[in-house]
Amino acid sequence: MTEVITQKLKSSELEAEIYYLTTEEGGRENYVTNGYRGQFYYNGRDWDASQEFIEKEICNPGETVKVYLQTLSPDFHIGQFSVGQIFEIREGAKAVGKGKITKILRPDFNYWDFDSFYNQLPKTSKPYDDENIQRFLVDFDWAFEDLEEISELRFQENLSNKNEMLEVECILKNKKIKCRPLIDKVCEIWREKLSFEKSLYKVAVQNFGDKFEFQLSFATWHDMYLTGKIVVKTI
Repeated sequence: MTEVITQKLKSSELEAEIYYLTTEEGGRENYVTNGYRGQFYYNGRDWDASQEFIEKEICNPGETVKVYLQTLSPDFHIGQFSVGQIFEIREGAKAVGKGKITKILRPDFNYWDFDSFYNQLPKTSKPYDDENIQRFLVDFDWAFEDLEEISELRFQENLSNKNEMLEVECILKNKKIKCRPLIDKVCEIWREKLSFEKSLYKVAVQNFGDKFEFQLSFATWHDMYLTGKIVVKTI
C-alpha cells in the first residue's frame, strides 16, 4: 500500500470543495493525495496552490473532497475571491477537477470593487482635495525612493473620477526585469509605507514574460479617501 504523508499548510487562505473528474470525464486515472498541488485555474490563468484535504487523505476520481488552499503568490490573489466562486484544477491544459470556494479564510482575499468600497465608506469621509493630494504625492516619492528598479514616478490627478483619483506610473530604469519580484516589492511598499489602516488593493497583470504590464488598484481612507492605481509596464 502507498504511504500517504499528511500535509498541513502553514497558512490556509481559502476553503473549498473539489470534485475530481473520472477518467471517462477526462480526468485522472489515479487518485490524488493530501498535499496535491495541481494548477489552480481561475479568471483565465493558472496559479500554484497547495491543498490540505479535510477529513480524508486520498480522493479517487469521481469523488469530492473538502480542502484548504494556500497560494504560492498571495499578492496576486488579494481582493479576488467570493464564496461560491468556481475554479478548476488542471494538469497542463487538462482539467482534472472542478472546485467551488466555500469560505475565505484570509480577509484581504475577499473580492472588492469600487462600488463595494463606496458602499462601506463612512458618510462623513470626504475625498482628497488639491491641497491634500500634494501631500500624498510627497509620500509616494519617499516610499519609492529606495526601489532601485524605478527611476521616476509620474503622477496624473483626476480628483473628479471617483474610481481613479490618482494614477502613479512607475518608470523603469531597465525594462529587462523580472515581473514577479517587482510586483512583490510594489505591494509591500503600498502596504507598509502608503496605505492607511483601512485600505483595499488588488493586482492585475498582463503577461509574465519580458514584456508585461501590471497595475495595483487601491482604495484607502481615514477621515478622507483616495482611489487610484499604480502602474508598471514594459509593453
